[in-house]
Amino acid sequence: MMKKLMSRAAAATLALALGIVTCGAGAAQAAEPAPSAHDLTVGYTVSGAKAKGYAGLVAIHAKNVGSERYYSEFPAISFRIDVKTDNGPQGVDRVITPGWFNGAYTQDLGFDEKTSTRSFMVTLSNPVEAGQDQLIANLNFGDGLTKEGRLTNYITVTQVGRLDDDKSTGNDQNVDSRQNTTTDFQNPSPGIF
Repeated sequence: MMKKLMSRAAAATLALALGIVTCGAGAAQAAEPAPSAHDLTVGYTVSGAKAKGYAGLVAIHAKNVGSERYYSEFPAISFRIDVKTDNGPQGVDRVITPGWFNGAYTQDLGFDEKTSTRSFMVTLSNPVEAGQDQLIANLNFGDGLTKEGRLTNYITVTQVGRLDDDKSTGNDQNVDSRQNTTTDFQNPSPGIF
């Protein structure tokens, strides 16, 4: 009789432990949201030799972190690039030459003297495959030395044209170069140009 009671107690303990483990696994799965079907994120890369505030290139990438191909002819998939003054004279423009890659097109929207911001619009025409990190544009900064002192800039990029089911905005709105720039070898960069 005692042996039977011990077996039942052991079985109950085992069932309780399995329940806790199963429950814990369920909670862990609930904590990780499923990846979206369509989601792009933005990043920047520079040469390791790029000196802060001096002439040089910065590349802008769109990475597909969703589970499916990202593509649309209408609405067009597009990003607004704002180049803002980090340090130096306000309201002073700087020579910045845009480039575009992989079917994208970069349009210069002009310089707003009041906000000291030069803006560009990048429109994609090619799909970004799931997992692909696609180079979409670059900006070639002229020397930042002006009559009023050295001018340094940083960049923010915001996705403005998106697929209807792309609801994730934490990784594509006002993406600041000062927190999201690496060198070509993936080392951190200050993101100041």
